[in-house]
Amino acid sequence: MAINLFDIDQATRNMMPAPDDLRQRMQYLEIGPADLALLRQIHPLLRSRMQSVIEGFYQHLLNVPALRQLLGDDRAITRLRHLQSAYFHELTAGDYGEEYVRNRLRVGLVHQRIGLAPVWYIGAYRKYLADLGPLLRDLLRDRPQDFLPTYAALFKIVNFDMGLALDTYIQAGRQELLGLKNYSEQIISSMPSGVMVIDDDETVRTVNQSMLLMLGVQGDRSAQICYRELVADPTLRQHIAEGLRQRTYRGKVTVGLPEPLRHLRCCLSRTLLDNQHRLLLIAEDITEPMQARAELRDSEARFRAAFGQAAVGLAQVSCDGNWLRVNRKLLDIVGYSEAEMLQLNLSDLVTPEDWEIDAPLMRGVVAGDLQSSSREKRYLCKDGSDVWVKVTLSAMRPGADQPSLVAVIEDISQRKQFEDELMHVASHDALTGLANRMLLLDHIGQAIAQARRHQHHIALLFLDLDRFKTINDSLGHDAGDRVIVEVGRRLRQAVRAVDTVARLGGDEFVVLLADLPQERIAATMAQQILAVLFEPMLIHGHELAPASSIGISIYPKDGEDAKTLLKNADAAMYQAKSMGRGDYQFYNSEMNASTLHRLTLESGLRHAVERDELQLTYQPQVELVSGRIVGVEVLLRWHPEQQRLVMPDVFIPIAEETGLIVPIGEWVLRTACSQLVAWRQAGLPDVRIAVNLSARQFRQPGLDDMVSRVLADTGCHAGCLELEITETVLMERPDSAAQALQRLSDMGVRLAIDDFGTGYSSLSYLKRFPIHALKIDRSFVRDIPYDADDAAIAGAVVAVAHSMGLSVVAEGVETLAQCEFLRGLHCDHAQGYYFSQPLNAAALASLLRDGLVTGAQIGAA
Repeated sequence: MAINLFDIDQATRNMMPAPDDLRQRMQYLEIGPADLALLRQIHPLLRSRMQSVIEGFYQHLLNVPALRQLLGDDRAITRLRHLQSAYFHELTAGDYGEEYVRNRLRVGLVHQRIGLAPVWYIGAYRKYLADLGPLLRDLLRDRPQDFLPTYAALFKIVNFDMGLALDTYIQAGRQELLGLKNYSEQIISSMPSGVMVIDDDETVRTVNQSMLLMLGVQGDRSAQICYRELVADPTLRQHIAEGLRQRTYRGKVTVGLPEPLRHLRCCLSRTLLDNQHRLLLIAEDITEPMQARAELRDSEARFRAAFGQAAVGLAQVSCDGNWLRVNRKLLDIVGYSEAEMLQLNLSDLVTPEDWEIDAPLMRGVVAGDLQSSSREKRYLCKDGSDVWVKVTLSAMRPGADQPSLVAVIEDISQRKQFEDELMHVASHDALTGLANRMLLLDHIGQAIAQARRHQHHIALLFLDLDRFKTINDSLGHDAGDRVIVEVGRRLRQAVRAVDTVARLGGDEFVVLLADLPQERIAATMAQQILAVLFEPMLIHGHELAPASSIGISIYPKDGEDAKTLLKNADAAMYQAKSMGRGDYQFYNSEMNASTLHRLTLESGLRHAVERDELQLTYQPQVELVSGRIVGVEVLLRWHPEQQRLVMPDVFIPIAEETGLIVPIGEWVLRTACSQLVAWRQAGLPDVRIAVNLSARQFRQPGLDDMVSRVLADTGCHAGCLELEITETVLMERPDSAAQALQRLSDMGVRLAIDDFGTGYSSLSYLKRFPIHALKIDRSFVRDIPYDADDAAIAGAVVAVAHSMGLSVVAEGVETLAQCEFLRGLHCDHAQGYYFSQPLNAAALASLLRDGLVTGAQIGAA
């Protein structure tokens, strides 16, 4: 066997006797100087004869099988022979100090480690002494008197060696026992289980730290105390007492200890330890397993309660679809009793079409190919109705049992209803219930696909109500909404069931005529719609007949997708409006160019003010009696950068429709007032400046505040400002118009009715307005004095105005004859190319310095 020489050397150092001990041993064995002297004398004589002793010694050893096995192979025996020769040489050398003792101890340890029992060790010394006796007798034959003393001295040294060898065996055994004891104590101390050994007298012989912790004992309590000082639980004490009374006791008990609560499983048994019957107590802390079992029981109870009272349907289903367990909510959803449900299969609650989808998914979940399956479907209820549910299936494999499925069934019928309602809201107009743009585009796409298959046409009719804004402004938005609803109702009645009527917003509608074999059907339908819409409707006590303009685009010649067809129908509708309203127009390619031009103008107009592209010109207003310039009318021009001049009749309607007229109008008023102040500061004669108000400006809330703010900012006097409003605008809502005019008049601003005679005002309304002047429209001036009707109208306007204390301004005066005729009518003022074309500010300033215009002077001559 392998021997660790480092351990041998360390053990040898630990076993070395003290020098006093060695002297005491030698005195006890009566080893004295005479003995040492005799051994030294015989030592050189033995050297030449010792080899035969060693050979005989090993021959004797090898004859014993047990020793032959311990000695090992031939190489080991050879090495041992050499060591043994050295040992025998030292035995008679006469020097028995510390080095000799250390070597003897070392040899003894090696023998002990290889397992050589002391009996063989003593027998070896016997063989040595037996073989050496005759040899000594022969060597001392000439001195026979020295034989016995020499042999006695050798015998003493052999006994000294044997004592050292036996010490190594005893001490090595003792150390092994101590090691085993420490080893066992370490194991017991580190064991997670509690260990306690109790003697019959109730004394604790052994207790480990785990046991102390389990018993709630603080600190490191040693043994040799009564077990009652450690064990407080009466049940455990009772079992210990019973175990101490019975010599063959075996028992088990589970106890619960408080503060903190813990549970111990204790095994007690009588066992033989150190030749005494003692009670062995082994305790295992089972607090966590018991808590886990308690929590499991609680969890199971909670699961049963949650399963039964869950707000969603829960069920356990077998792999082939049979219901194994169902909760109350699921029964409420489908209307079956629990007994009835457990007789059914999943396939009984769904349609065959749904089962064709569900069955493979269920097999996939069972096989583990799918983690779960979730689908929305309809369940067939007991009463024959169906209910929308969301079913989620997942696999459940409890232990080694047959796998099953867990089903979560959620009633989503209300959600589905909400979704349908939301889908309807998302795809239909809230006011009329008609399709909105999103749904219309979808229907157009479907109609195009069908028309493409059948080689048919479809038509889009884009409708816009004419002058709908007038209805809104005069009767209110509630009346406007009722008109829109009635229009939608009439459109639905006018078209076929396969057609779609949609409202895009405001007063814009679209009719989709699907699957038309001929284009002319679209024209017929447009005529019918125009006729139906023109029939009077009674709204808030007013009889209204809203006309409409319709644009028509045809698939496929006017476009092959929904957006193109809509855009082209819109362009055709604008063309219908521009050609007199109340009619329909088919799309042609030139319309898009016109629409594009209009969009370009609109885009440019939005930036005209910031780009400084707007310009003001001023046309003089002349007093016909004196020829003096008494006022100027402000005229707006737009000159986009690097483009031709755009006249007001082109861009003003766009500004009106888009609402840009409001900021542009304020800019015109502010610029004109600032210019008037600049002329006054330059020392020019005072004149009145006339600015037109558009319909949208006049209806804009806060008009009087805006005018007051501009006058204050520019320093312009209110009496120098004249605002012109057309009589058409005034008569749209005469009551509110009168209030707005009065607020302006109260500020000191002069007010004039522009284009008088072209509208439908009556004298009774005219008297209610705080007007200062009337302007005769150029259409009545153009043919005077030669056209008797125009001459009579002009004379009547002058007479009516003067009778009401109003001044009159004639527009569009271009000839001397016109000027003379108006002077004969006693018309107060006139303006036109006869006197001057519109001028920029600098040119007009020069004219103001002269004070008179050439035309006026000629007319006066």
